[in-house]
Amino acid sequence: MKLVAIGVGPGDPELVTIKALRRLAEADLVLVPLSRKGRPSVAQEIVSAHLDIAMEPIVFPMVTDEGARDEAILEQIETIRPLWNGRETVALPVIGDAALYATAAYLYGVWKKIVPDLDLELVPGVSAHSLASARVGAFLALGTERLAVLPGTDDAEALMETLSTCDAAALYKPSALGEDLASVVARTGPWSRMVRIERAGLQDEKIIEGTPALEAAEEYLSTLLLWRWTAGRPS
Repeated sequence: MKLVAIGVGPGDPELVTIKALRRLAEADLVLVPLSRKGRPSVAQEIVSAHLDIAMEPIVFPMVTDEGARDEAILEQIETIRPLWNGRETVALPVIGDAALYATAAYLYGVWKKIVPDLDLELVPGVSAHSLASARVGAFLALGTERLAVLPGTDDAEALMETLSTCDAAALYKPSALGEDLASVVARTGPWSRMVRIERAGLQDEKIIEGTPALEAAEEYLSTLLLWRWTAGRPS
């Protein structure tokens, strides 16, 4: 059996690839990731805009305890065993790029313990930071500039170490830093431009420029972009 993790883009249905749609249509079973039961799925909305296919929900608990998370995933895999047992391909559409901070990795890791010969296929998608930079009309990095892509869930000191040495950065899940976000950014500056994009590509998209972008963020689907530009750089 093969698990096909499919990136369907960050939210805008027009940014899903032709290959992603083909692989979804070919799959024997399509699972759709949820952060909690009953909550709408962005990935499902993107897929449904193009394909009329059945999708089975699977919840990925937003917890820091890896053991508890894996146990919850394992329980669900066993519950839906009649749906996947004997199938050749199971697809999991994920927002953004399937190879970057994707929940598919957790599913694959747990599932492979049950099915040791489980194969994995990754179908790339447009990342959230790519769409975010496009929405504000700014190049992420040019020439020899160093771009860092970081998770806000990391330790603040570790984040500052990397931010201090890069020319531009995309910080995923800045909400995880809470009130510490402003301090982390300020202590690694100066930054010429700071932009936070929430729910990029969706109808309720929000773009916040400058210092207000460093206020504690509540939206999980948000990306903070930072640039340490030199004079004369295009914007």
